[in-house]
Amino acid sequence: MRYIDKAVPLLGRSIESYMGNVVHETLEWLYDTSINHDLATKQEVIDYYNRRWVSRWKDDIRVIKNGFDSEHYKDEGRDCVEKYYDRYTPFNQSVVIGLEKRIYMDLPGGKKIMGIIDRLDKKSKTHLEVHDYKTSGRLIEQSQADVDRQLSLYALGIHQNFPEVETVDLIWHFVKFDEEIRSQRDKSRLEKLAIETSSKIDMIESAVKRDDLPPSRSVLCDWCEYKKQCPEFSKIIDNTEIMDVVDKYASLSQNEDIPKADKSVILRTIGDKIKLFSQQTGHRTVKGMTHKAIVEDVFQRIPPSEEDLRWYGLKEALKNMDLVTEDLEGLFSHPELSDEQKNSLKEYFDIERSTKVVIEEL
Repeated sequence: MRYIDKAVPLLGRSIESYMGNVVHETLEWLYDTSINHDLATKQEVIDYYNRRWVSRWKDDIRVIKNGFDSEHYKDEGRDCVEKYYDRYTPFNQSVVIGLEKRIYMDLPGGKKIMGIIDRLDKKSKTHLEVHDYKTSGRLIEQSQADVDRQLSLYALGIHQNFPEVETVDLIWHFVKFDEEIRSQRDKSRLEKLAIETSSKIDMIESAVKRDDLPPSRSVLCDWCEYKKQCPEFSKIIDNTEIMDVVDKYASLSQNEDIPKADKSVILRTIGDKIKLFSQQTGHRTVKGMTHKAIVEDVFQRIPPSEEDLRWYGLKEALKNMDLVTEDLEGLFSHPELSDEQKNSLKEYFDIERSTKVVIEEL
């Protein structure tokens, strides 16, 4: 919607997104000032952050989480800036050669993509650093950084645009935690990444031509500025209709005459209506005339696809465990895996939250 349709969102941005932007802008100003003028004092940096927070504020910015207000996030962002300043002052670890620097990457098939690097530094003529600021409340593991796609693509672009460069350090600054995570990529991995990314673009473009881009719900939907325009949330079901839907779901689930495959499709379609009503109203229990439907959360570990760099890390980890299996979805039920091994493999999987419908008689 944002990049293809150029649609204007009906909802304001989330407070987390706003705070992240102001922190990024403040750190960009800090380094720009240190390059072109004298190094700003800590108080000057804090004053700049406060001014940016006020000048960019809009009344439609949304606080999603209960129990917090805008001042909480303003203080949290300021704390991020203060911790960063204390850790890296006097900011002479390397030479800054780019702030919010655009980098272009050539991919197989004549494709070209562009990214924006928060900060690009030079350690030497053959050694550059990519710096990426994160205001996320979640700290990634080293193994996740080692397979991250975004900064890997930046490294690809740097090698293409600066052929004299031999080493590219990828550095994440998790400013909430005052933590720095570093990683590198060899050129053979970057070549594989270029092929995978080109293939993924082909898949997306093919889906666009087929008009086959169904909405995909996740826990992040509440933070999306386009939620009101999303077809997944624009359908409204009234109370009378939902009572019939619940009873119909109960009746069909008990019907043994319908072929199993057909029954599964029908129940999934009807169940989606119950889940949608539950999400729109906030009611986990939805009543019909004879039955009630309870919408319960289900959490599942999702293995990486072969296009995901974590897939290679997972395969290597399983090889080191002398475990051969193609059933990655059922991996955590494998009888030969110890609890310690399962814990070490979790970082390669995403946690997907979904819901299921449970029917009970009234």
